[in-house]
Amino acid sequence: MKKVPPPNALARAIQAFFTEYLPELRGVSPHTVCSYRDTLVLLLRFIAETQKVAVVSLELENIKPEAVLAFLNYLETDRKNTTSSRNVRLAGIHAFFRYVAIHAPERIEQAQRILGIPFKRTGSRPIDYLEYDEICAVLGCVDRTATDGLRDYALLAVMFNTGARVQEIVDLNVNDLQLEKPSQLKLRGKGNKTRVCPLWPQTAHVLSQFLSQREPSKHSNAVFCNYRGERLSRFGIRYVLRKYWQLAADNLPSLAQKRLHPHSMRHSCSMHLLKSGVDLASISHWLGHASINTTNRYAMADLDMKRHTISQARVAPEVVPKSWRKPASVIAWLESL
Repeated sequence: MKKVPPPNALARAIQAFFTEYLPELRGVSPHTVCSYRDTLVLLLRFIAETQKVAVVSLELENIKPEAVLAFLNYLETDRKNTTSSRNVRLAGIHAFFRYVAIHAPERIEQAQRILGIPFKRTGSRPIDYLEYDEICAVLGCVDRTATDGLRDYALLAVMFNTGARVQEIVDLNVNDLQLEKPSQLKLRGKGNKTRVCPLWPQTAHVLSQFLSQREPSKHSNAVFCNYRGERLSRFGIRYVLRKYWQLAADNLPSLAQKRLHPHSMRHSCSMHLLKSGVDLASISHWLGHASINTTNRYAMADLDMKRHTISQARVAPEVVPKSWRKPASVIAWLESL
């Protein structure tokens, strides 16, 4: 019987990184673990293919800074990943080599060179959000007499009410809801942080109606399930949003110029709160932002508030520039300013 060779340093580092370091020492979420896992799978396959070796034969020394740079370029050119996606992959590689630098001191020079690979700057783009009448138009396209329609209406109402991230909606359980007054729900966000978000009476009523009429599911504790009775996925939620956005765009031309995706519902919630007079600090807590600086961009995105500010501002008086020809000396003119 052929003897299986023992795992090499790379295999041992990867195993300890995912089974001990990330979940136990760092306490990262399962989603972060999955993201880092996918990054290393892509990286190892790329290096194995370019260096013409089997993945099982790769060693730590095969992951050179030049190979990582080539991998990042491959993501952008061949896989057509955005700069943000490229940076997410690089963050996973950095996390792994921070672990390597600590637990394999003989590889510290290699790890430092890889950790020195910078993130690429991303251009900022306008925030995608829907106005209140556009949200109403999307909700108005849902047939609430159908079973799926009742679920979809409740899903859209909860997303607009809470501004929850799509994964927070996926993970939402029935025991996270409190539909009696005061109505609220508990969300589990990034870094396993939990927060409680109030529910509008209309949203609580819609949820109560939906939960009382839905069929039993395999995951009875999940709030939103698909037709197989399984927990609704991120892709399923994206499909539902796109479906009703396309229907509403036929009747409301302004929607055709916008995109409706899970995060745009989060943006729409925050902009609605901002226009309703809610302060930025409260919105930051509502959305579960780690820093209020993240919330500040919503204040910069509201064109109506900008126009109102300009209309209230006093017009600066016209200033006639002083002539630098008198006095004749430039130094004398500068000193007169």
